[in-house]
Amino acid sequence: MSENLQPNHNSNDELSTGLKVLSFCIPLAGIIIYFTSKKDSPNKAKAACHMALWGFGLGIVINIILTVLGLGAGAMGA
Repeated sequence: MSENLQPNHNSNDELSTGLKVLSFCIPLAGIIIYFTSKKDSPNKAKAACHMALWGFGLGIVINIILTVLGLGAGAMGA
C-alpha cells in the first residue's frame, strides 16, 4: 500500500489576486470561475468559491446594517 496520499502541487492551480478580488466584489464571477475550473484546477475553483461566498455574505451584512441605520434603499425612496 504505497499510495501517495499527498495531492500533486500544481503551481497553475492557484487563483490570482485579481481574480480573487473579482470573485469577492462580483460573486457571480466567482461562481462562473468555480464551475469552469473545478475539474482542471480544483484549488483555483475552491478559492474562487470561497471568495464569492465571503463577498456575498459581506454584502448581506452591509445591507442589514444600512437598513437598521435607515440608510437602505427603502429609506432613499427607491
